[in-house]
Amino acid sequence: MRGSAEGKSVNCDQFIASRPNSPLLSMPFKPLDSLPHNRMIMALRESFLALMPLFILMQFVGFVVDLCTWAQWSLPWDALPTLRAMGEFLQFGWPLAMGLALTTHLARAFDVDPLVAAVLVLGVLLVAARVSAQGVGGLNQAWISLGAILLPMVGVWMLRFYLAHLPAVDTRAFAMISPALARTMAYILPFGLSFTSLAALIVFLPGQLQSPLAGLLRELPPELVLVLGAVLVNLLWWLGIHGSIAGGMLTDGVVWATELTPGTNVADLMTGVVYAGGSGCSLALALCLWWYLRDERDRRVLRWALPFAAFNINEPLLFGLPVVGQRNLLVPFVGAPLAGGLVALAALKLGWVEIQIAGPVPWMMPFGLNAWVLSPSPLTLIAVQVAVMGLAIMIYRPYVRAMAAKQSMTEFSRQLAEQLGVGPSQEPHAEGRYNDSVRALQATHTEAQEAMRLVSRGSLHLYYQPKMRAESGRIVGLEALLRLELPDGSVIGPSQFLPVLDRAGFGDMFDSWVLKQIIRDQSMWRAQDFECPVAVNLTAASLGSREAFGFLTSQLQGEGGRNIEVELLESSLSSDLVKVKAHLEELRGKGIKILVDDFGMGYSNLSVFHNAAVDVVKIDRSLLSDASEPRGQALYREICSTLARLGYRLVAEGVETLAEMRFVMACGVHDIQGFWISQPLRAEEVPGAIAGIESRLR
Repeated sequence: MRGSAEGKSVNCDQFIASRPNSPLLSMPFKPLDSLPHNRMIMALRESFLALMPLFILMQFVGFVVDLCTWAQWSLPWDALPTLRAMGEFLQFGWPLAMGLALTTHLARAFDVDPLVAAVLVLGVLLVAARVSAQGVGGLNQAWISLGAILLPMVGVWMLRFYLAHLPAVDTRAFAMISPALARTMAYILPFGLSFTSLAALIVFLPGQLQSPLAGLLRELPPELVLVLGAVLVNLLWWLGIHGSIAGGMLTDGVVWATELTPGTNVADLMTGVVYAGGSGCSLALALCLWWYLRDERDRRVLRWALPFAAFNINEPLLFGLPVVGQRNLLVPFVGAPLAGGLVALAALKLGWVEIQIAGPVPWMMPFGLNAWVLSPSPLTLIAVQVAVMGLAIMIYRPYVRAMAAKQSMTEFSRQLAEQLGVGPSQEPHAEGRYNDSVRALQATHTEAQEAMRLVSRGSLHLYYQPKMRAESGRIVGLEALLRLELPDGSVIGPSQFLPVLDRAGFGDMFDSWVLKQIIRDQSMWRAQDFECPVAVNLTAASLGSREAFGFLTSQLQGEGGRNIEVELLESSLSSDLVKVKAHLEELRGKGIKILVDDFGMGYSNLSVFHNAAVDVVKIDRSLLSDASEPRGQALYREICSTLARLGYRLVAEGVETLAEMRFVMACGVHDIQGFWISQPLRAEEVPGAIAGIESRLR
C-alpha cells in the first residue's frame, strides 16, 4: 500500500497509547532487554505521569499533616482537620484514579474496549473496598492500593483471553439499534467471567498469600529478615510496584515490624537511615545519572525529579526516565539498599547510632534533617547516612557509567577507534559523524511530529481498490488503501505522512489498525451477503518483530482471518530475511496468500522473494509507463515471462487505459488492478459497486 494512491490508516490515539508492555504480567513475557519498552510498563509510566499532579498534591497534603502533628503546630482557621480529611480522601481516591488511568492505557494498547475494561476494574475495586470494610479475608486499604495496579493488568488480559477463546456473539441485530450497544453485547460473557474471577481472587487471595510468608519470616533471624526484605521490596519497586506497600502486605507486616534491637525495627532503620530518595536509594542513583547522562531529554527529567528525590519521593525518577524495568540498573537498584542496610545494621549493633522515635516522623523529611528527630545523637546518625549514601553512589557509578556509554555514540566511536588502532586523530571525525546522526534523528523526530499533526487535523479513511481476473472479467480481490481527508475538503495519499511515521517506528501500529478495520468492514459486507479477499500491506516492523507479528496473528484468529491476503514490499525481505521468511511461512500455514508489491521499484532481486516462497508478484506501474516505448514493452514482456516460468501469479498494477489493459493481458498477467478497472471505493460502496464494475468489463 505504497505510492500516491495507496497506504494504510492509523488512529492518533494509538500513537500515544500503544507504544509504546507489565511489571508483573506481560502479554507475553518479554526478555529483560525489552522490558522498559514493554507495553504494560509504558502504560504504567504514562498513567502515573498523567496523574502526577494528583500524586504531588496528595503527598504535599500528607507531609503538611504529618509535620504539623509531629511538631504540634496549629494552623490558621483550624485547617488541620480539613487537611487531614482532604488527605484521607486523596488516599482513597488515588487507587481509583490510578486504576482507571492504567486501565484506559492498557485497554488501548491491547485493543480492548476502554469503557468495558474501566467498568470491570472499578467494579472489582468497589467490591474490594466493601470487603475491606467488613474485615474479610485479610483485605485492607493497602491491598486495594496494590489492586489498583494489578487489577488493570489482569483484567485487560482476561478480557482479551475470553474474547479470543469464547464463541463470538452475533451482534448484528444490536448494531441496527446502536453500534455502542453492539460492542457492549460482544463483551457480556467475557465481562461476566472476568468480574467473577477477579472478585473471587481479591477476596480470598490476600489472606492466602501473606500467611505463609509471614510465618516463614517469623522463624528467621532478624538480620536475615532485613536482607530478604530489602531484596523483595526493591525488586518490586524495580518492577514498577510500590514495594513498601506490597512487601508489607505479602508478609503481613512482619518484614517491617521485625526488631533488630530493642525499640528499633527494620522499618525504622531502612526508612530513617538507608532509603535516601526513596526505594533503591534513588537519590544516589539520581546523582550518578546527573553526572554521566548527557541526553538533554533525560537531564530535563532529572531536573524535574531531583527536588522530589530530596524529599524521598522517587516515583518521578523511576517512571520519568524510566528506571522501572531497566535491566542495566537491576543489580544496583537492589544491591545499593541491601549494602546500605547491612552497614546501618552494623552501626546499630555496634552501638554507634541510636534510634529513638518518640512519635510519628514524616517520611518525606529529607535525610540529615530527619536525624535530629530520629536520634539523640544526630551527628553520628548523619555520619552513617553519609556513609550509606557514599556506598550507594559507589555501587551505582559503574552501572550508570556503562549504561551512559552504551547510549552514547560518541563513546562508542572512541572505543572503536582504539580497537581499530586509528588513534585519537579519528575522534574529531567520529564526533562529526555522531553530530550528523543526532541531527538526522532530530530531523526525523520533527518530521514525525509534523506528520502526526497532519493526521490529527484530518480524517483517515480506509478505501478498497478492486482487482480483476484477466480471463473472466470477474472481481477476485480488493486492496486496502488509505486516504486522508483534510478540513478544507482536500484529499491526500499516504506518501505525505506514512513513510516518515513508518521510519519513526509506528509501522506495526498501522498494520494492527488496518487489520482491525478490514475485519470490521468484512463483517459489514457479510451482513450484506458479500465476501471478497482483501490484501493488506504489512511493514518490515511487523514482519521482523516477534511481538508485533504475534499481536497481528492474534487478530487473524477465527473469522477475523478469513479472506485476508498479505502484501509486502521487496525491501521488507531484505532486512531480516530469516525471521521474515519464518513469519511468512507461518502465515501461509494459516492459508494466507503472500504477495510482493511494487515489483520493479526496488532491487527487483528474484532470489530474495523466491527464497521467501511468495505466491503472487505485483508488477509496478512504473514498468508499465516505460512500455510506451519498444524497449519498455520488451522489458515488461520479459519480466512477465520470467516470473510466469518461475510459477508466480502476476498482477499488473496501475492499469489506467484500455490500451494498457490489452497490453498487459497480452503479456500473460493473471489479474489486473488500476483506475481502468475502478477507482478506490469506500467500504460502504464496495458491495453495490462490484456488480456494476463486472457488468462493464465483461
